[in-house]
Amino acid sequence: MEKTQAQILRHHGGDADHARQMITQSYERRHDNEFWEFWNAQMGVTIAKGDCLLDLGAGIGQFVEDLALRYPDNTVMGIDAADYMLTAQLSLPENARMLKDDLNEPAAHIEEGKVATVMANMLVHELPQPINMFKAVYKWLKPGGRFCIIDLVRQPLADYLNHKFPDGELWNTDVPREEIEDVFEHFLEHNRYHAEDMIFMLESLGFKVIENTPQRGGRFVRLVVEK
Repeated sequence: MEKTQAQILRHHGGDADHARQMITQSYERRHDNEFWEFWNAQMGVTIAKGDCLLDLGAGIGQFVEDLALRYPDNTVMGIDAADYMLTAQLSLPENARMLKDDLNEPAAHIEEGKVATVMANMLVHELPQPINMFKAVYKWLKPGGRFCIIDLVRQPLADYLNHKFPDGELWNTDVPREEIEDVFEHFLEHNRYHAEDMIFMLESLGFKVIENTPQRGGRFVRLVVEK
């Protein structure tokens, strides 16, 4: 757990307060009407009364709260490893709770075959390996349950640098060495997997791909797979 906590904090630039603020403030933008239309069409269809709904990398519990309010007849759980998220968690409805767990090697007590939906939003790229988490998700899901991944995908260095330094700024101005090195470090962290890499791992475990949608100019992907 300590190794994972240190890795997450380093990934977020070593500033826990800033990381929490950025993730929290971007929530509404990432969960707009278009998102909920997608959710209802692709994820909500598998939810029955009494099913468990699960959010991985849940932060302070914003999505957990939303799901708990939208599905009052269901149990909603969120999992996170970062203490700086968990100590600031929202006051959740009675049908929701947060769990502390290391998703590199999940050990949370979740009943197998009882989960209808699992969300991993901007999580997979943070994991040195997602295999153990994917295995756990497959065990947790009920037959026909669905797993949604929304995440960064690998892109060419040229695309990444042109996005970070538009209008040739990197080549035409004196950019500080520290800034360049920081961008390259994030390039390595944000370019772990192609969508095809994630699909390969998921299909190898027995998942069936339902949706594979590039987003934001191909820098992100939205995957939905079914057990």
